[in-house]
Amino acid sequence: MTVSNGAVLAASAALESVDSVAALFQPVVELSTGHVVGYEALARWPSPSSALPEDVFALARERGLVGRVDVACRAAALRAARERAFSRSVRFFLNIEPGCFRNEQDIDMHLDAIGDDLDVVLEITERDLDRNVPLLMALVRGARARGMGVAMDDVGATPATLSLLALVAPDIVKLDASIVRAPLRSRPAMRQVRAYVRSSNAIVLAEGIETRRHLRRAKALGASLGQGWMFGRPSPLPNPTEGL
Repeated sequence: MTVSNGAVLAASAALESVDSVAALFQPVVELSTGHVVGYEALARWPSPSSALPEDVFALARERGLVGRVDVACRAAALRAARERAFSRSVRFFLNIEPGCFRNEQDIDMHLDAIGDDLDVVLEITERDLDRNVPLLMALVRGARARGMGVAMDDVGATPATLSLLALVAPDIVKLDASIVRAPLRSRPAMRQVRAYVRSSNAIVLAEGIETRRHLRRAKALGASLGQGWMFGRPSPLPNPTEGL
């Protein structure tokens, strides 16, 4: 994918002020009721950079700064959740980049920084998923040892998300939005997902639900949880008592 000069400049500006990142939150809902059960934290950089997160992470990877950006994004999300005084009755989905760790001590440091006052689902991104599988598994073990849930993000978006599904054994399988929007082309991926879910009792979460048709498809694919503009766009956290 070609990135425009403007996008590169915006991403570069974001990296220069990486700690200015803010967290917005998209609700995770129970599809059968529409009840909000959690929020995924999403990184946003303020103007004038207007940088897209995917561009920032791509440039950070080129410059060897993924770990720093990853930490800054999670820290912003945790600050926002704590400022709103959310309890453990709401789950927070926090992204983590599996390719940014040097060793198991590095993993422990990152996980310890999250704390234990919130109900956290550690959402392992698809980027660099198979770069270092032993460290990936150390990340999963460390998260579970600290009482965190484990989700695999954008399942079906890359071959690694499917080939490593049974090994990682996530509690929550997050289907890539393309599966909900083009289910016929996604049949091979869904066969693997269904086989894993049957063997593990994992929960399926469908991303990218924007219309009633997407909702019907998500349910037909076996999803019990969902995200998407139909339920809410990324926004600041509401008060803990709103919508819960």
